[in-house]
Amino acid sequence: MAPFVGILLAPIPLMLLVIRWGLRTAVLAAIVAGLILLQFFGPVNAVSMGGIFAPLGLALGWGVRRRIGAPLTVLAGAAAFLAASVAALGLTLFVLHQDVLGQLIDLQVRGTRMSLALQERLGGHSPQLDMLRALVDAPCAEHHCLPVPMSLMIRTLLPVLLTLGALLWAYLCYTLARSVLRRVGHEIPGVPAILTWRVSWPLAAGLLSASAVTSLASRRIPALDGAALNALYLVLIVFAFQGALVGFAWMNRRKLSRVTQILAGLLFLNPFLFIALTYLGILDTWYDYRRLTRPDAGTGPGEAGAMRKPPAPTRPAPTARAVHPQ
Repeated sequence: MAPFVGILLAPIPLMLLVIRWGLRTAVLAAIVAGLILLQFFGPVNAVSMGGIFAPLGLALGWGVRRRIGAPLTVLAGAAAFLAASVAALGLTLFVLHQDVLGQLIDLQVRGTRMSLALQERLGGHSPQLDMLRALVDAPCAEHHCLPVPMSLMIRTLLPVLLTLGALLWAYLCYTLARSVLRRVGHEIPGVPAILTWRVSWPLAAGLLSASAVTSLASRRIPALDGAALNALYLVLIVFAFQGALVGFAWMNRRKLSRVTQILAGLLFLNPFLFIALTYLGILDTWYDYRRLTRPDAGTGPGEAGAMRKPPAPTRPAPTARAVHPQ
């Protein structure tokens, strides 16, 4: 009835098996489930469900059972999901001789063309639509033609898309599992609130350095063009997301309505505003504009103007009174 929710729910039974009875029982259940899917629904469904979502459920359940914390559990699930996705794509391509990735890319290109045609029939014309039309209908994928065809760009950016997609999917699955497993007697820790997420300065410095080094190296080694493009888009997406969190935190403090925040979120899709959010996210790494991770911090380096919370009023201790026995 709801495929997106169903796919998010798929890893939860294995996650519950790991929490209750251990990893060995859950692995055996995953094998049996994969064989059942293979028998009744074919190899593609068996590989996609048993080979991709089973490792995600096993990793999330293992993290909860070992009590390593919600962030590390989500990272473990994302790593397992990413490895399983890469293995499944290789298996379907080299063993089953089916280009699943190519089919997904063609479906994305056709969907984009249908969306553009619908917007043109509705009378929508803008520079963004023209740029997207040029991207979809690029003349060729050779001779370094500009713009680069959409299908070639998706294949080039596949590593960063798979990485960020695995991280997002693990987070959504863990969040949904927390609500579901609570109803069957398993309370698992929650992930910190999104508005408190910040990229640490060592990780930020590493991302920026990797993007700069690969970009410079690609000028001399053309084979590194793909790596440089992936590093650049990773920096843009990560820091633009952090910049958007700064904007939402500011709107929450001004007590703007949810409708206003949703409309502002749609404006974040503008390319120029996206670049501005990227720079804001980079600066937030060092200056912490949200002041959410250190609510009681004093005025120090990068903390000028931080507000201190007033001390809580102390109540006098209750005094005992003698009461007549009757």
